[in-house]
Amino acid sequence: MTGQPARPHLEFSNEFKRGRLGALGGTVEDRAHLFSHWDGVLPQRPLRAGAQPHHFERRLRPLDVEYEFDGATRTIDYYIDRNDVAGLLVIADGTVVHETYRLGIDSESRFHTWSATKGFTSTVLGRALHEGVIDSLDDRVDHFVKLSGAGYGQATLRQVLMMSSGVNFFHFQGSPDRAEMYRQIWGLGRDLDDFAGELGERVPPGTGFNYLATDSHVLSMVLRAAYDQPFHQIVQEELWEPIGMAGDAFWSQHAPGDDGHAFGHATLCPRLLEFAHLGQLYIQDGVWNGRRLLPEGFVAASGTPHLPTHEPKEGERGYGYQWWIPWRSNGESMAMGAFGQMIWLDTKRGVSIAQFSAQAAPPDSFEHTHAAMRAIVDTVTE
Repeated sequence: MTGQPARPHLEFSNEFKRGRLGALGGTVEDRAHLFSHWDGVLPQRPLRAGAQPHHFERRLRPLDVEYEFDGATRTIDYYIDRNDVAGLLVIADGTVVHETYRLGIDSESRFHTWSATKGFTSTVLGRALHEGVIDSLDDRVDHFVKLSGAGYGQATLRQVLMMSSGVNFFHFQGSPDRAEMYRQIWGLGRDLDDFAGELGERVPPGTGFNYLATDSHVLSMVLRAAYDQPFHQIVQEELWEPIGMAGDAFWSQHAPGDDGHAFGHATLCPRLLEFAHLGQLYIQDGVWNGRRLLPEGFVAASGTPHLPTHEPKEGERGYGYQWWIPWRSNGESMAMGAFGQMIWLDTKRGVSIAQFSAQAAPPDSFEHTHAAMRAIVDTVTE
């Protein structure tokens, strides 16, 4: 799929062995190269283009977009440069209306989507619910998998989807945290199944919001148990094929072949088109070619806060079922990943925007991103 690993892979290997994901340096071009050559970093399993691929109609046009932010009029070029955007693709009314690549990637690049991968994992869970492979989101995790720690056993699938598992784990501040997780699973090759399974309880399930990589991975563990198949095969059969993904992709795991388990929270590497294609499934309310693939109401629930703690605050984001919700949302939600990966959905106006990025740090303002995306939607739907 891609060429031989280059210098950024060697630099990054030392960083993630120490659990220092946020310390990834180099130039923006180095990061873009790394993310588009992720098959040289970790073992992976392939996803193959669907047997009956969907080919989007294309009516490409420039994005003549302006928006107001921080007291000034900005252009889309300003947004792209400021956020180190490597690729931007817009689907409006089922048609690709814009596609841009830079920083050394092109339309065939498979790019690491980081935590935006969570939107794919939750979608496959929706498929399992619709097919009856899983009876209810109120089933407990321990109905499917037995874990050594007390953390996830009492939590329901709904609570885990909402990032309300209550387990004793932390994304940023606290111990154990994701730095320790990455040191073990990427640096030492430990199975994330074991790491997540040993976590204890911090608060009762359903209490508040705590964004965790392990919550999403546990959902992939549940799916593997429910289908009795490797995770990449479930994704292939339950998502890639039914909606006719037109390109190959790959999903990283902790060990090669059947000895490995895919990371349910991250490391899916698709083309930008397949990234936006998932968004189009949500724009169509989980229906593809007249066939319902997701339960009625699942798309709406994915972009809806279900507890007061999940409501978006001024200038910030809220949370639904593995999808973020922007402040002042009107049918909008986002799959988001580190370094600026994003699917922006506007279900009311029928637009899916996919973004690959190589940001060195989180955006200076979520509201800046929201303003730029809304301006794009305004432009392509006027």
